[in-house]
Amino acid sequence: MKKIFITAASLCVLLTLGSCRKFLTEVSPTTIKVTNYYTKVGDINSTLAGLYGSFQVEMLGDGTNKYGGKYHYWGEIRSDNFEDSGYRSSISTQMAFNTLTSGNTVSNWEGLYRTIAIANNCIKYFPVVPNYDKNATQAIVNAGLAQAYAMRAMCYFYIVRLWGDAPLRTEPYGDLSQEPRLPRTSKDEIMNKVIIPDLQTAYDLIPKQQSANIWYINEAAIAAIAADVAMWNAGTKNNAADYVTAIAWFKKVFAAKGQTGVVYGETNANLEPTATWKNLFLNPTTTKESIWSINWNSGFNGCACIPIGKQKSNNPVMVDSLIHATWKLNKLDTRVLKTIDTLRGINHQDKVLKYYNYATQIVVNDDPIPLNIYAVMYRLGDMFLLYAEALNKTGDRVNALKMMNLIHVRAGMPAILATDPSVSTGGVLDETKLEDAILKERQYETFAEGKRWFDLVRTNHVFKVMDPILDRRRTLRYGVPSSSGFAEATRILWPIYKTLLEDNTKLVQNQPYN
Repeated sequence: MKKIFITAASLCVLLTLGSCRKFLTEVSPTTIKVTNYYTKVGDINSTLAGLYGSFQVEMLGDGTNKYGGKYHYWGEIRSDNFEDSGYRSSISTQMAFNTLTSGNTVSNWEGLYRTIAIANNCIKYFPVVPNYDKNATQAIVNAGLAQAYAMRAMCYFYIVRLWGDAPLRTEPYGDLSQEPRLPRTSKDEIMNKVIIPDLQTAYDLIPKQQSANIWYINEAAIAAIAADVAMWNAGTKNNAADYVTAIAWFKKVFAAKGQTGVVYGETNANLEPTATWKNLFLNPTTTKESIWSINWNSGFNGCACIPIGKQKSNNPVMVDSLIHATWKLNKLDTRVLKTIDTLRGINHQDKVLKYYNYATQIVVNDDPIPLNIYAVMYRLGDMFLLYAEALNKTGDRVNALKMMNLIHVRAGMPAILATDPSVSTGGVLDETKLEDAILKERQYETFAEGKRWFDLVRTNHVFKVMDPILDRRRTLRYGVPSSSGFAEATRILWPIYKTLLEDNTKLVQNQPYN
């Protein structure tokens, strides 16, 4: 994939926006006839390979960077799941203590816009390929377009969740007379005019009831992204109608076929069994539960040096000490030993086991380079718990508890009863308690899957969860009691990376960042 990405993606970006100004000085896009490239089915396939390769690099890294990609940094490391390891870099320390600055390299959105640029090219030029190649059937074109629309929506979804307002470009940048520097467009406009319509278009175009290839965006994956988007809008805007929209998308997920040709459904029939749960991360193509995972081939891609697992040097982050102090106490939960290295001390407490074929602890001396990491974008267990959240918010608490229990029981524990004080008040299911229980179940079930930070923001739990966590960290680090908590709500968004501001004077920094 990496070699294809270098050729296909570089060409696509060169022909469109690009991520660096050097593309605009080395060669004029007007000297290249783009339509001369999009003339056969192979061009569709190679451009899609570039699209996925670009996203793969953004999420998991380029195979050489010791800090890895941004999948975990963006989705997890600002949460209560991880803390600074002591082998400090400004990247991880700023996240652990909520002191982000515009110099933090993880706050750079260039890779997402590179991927968007490739998607824009796909959307504009795939429809012309049948004019040159009779083998380019409408079905092939539609499938390619569906993936491009969905990937563009996915990238903009990351952008609005992380930075809010952002530059919006939906056409290839192919003419030097066009202004390359754009101001920020409101996040609501991006959501309503691009993300939501793109996902609907993608769903309309994608072939239905086909056995899914989980390395690519498929029918269920599109519906899963759309459900996630609707849940985000429902939670962050307190809009009840979006929960109804989300439920409709969840139903589409459950009606789609997985990679074995069987519909996912709403029961435990297609959940990976307890004993082989780690197949979701080690061998995702063997399980009925997988929806969309990121492929990685170390032979081509190099080291997937994720910050939460094995790297070429010391990990910048480690599993939060409270996870060790609390989750490990539950001897019934089979996920604990499969998810984290439970040994304390150097080379252990900073490691996540989930993506590695180790029994109970990391083998420290193993070379990380040959180890493939298959990061999960969406899977059925994730969808069941998000669906439970939507059901709870729309008043169907009995079925919300039922869906949560499918995951809870799969993890080796008895079902939680409707009268349990953890989910009820006076024997009646309680919306707030049930929501907290679902979030806790999601924390453990999707640990290290890039979900936790977005869960906290979506459900307005950032201050509730992170205030005591941050105060504890500051107190331990500085030896002085802290009570400032998360501080300003404006810090939920990320700063815009400093070089982006320098290159584009039309951008305005998120407050209160420099």
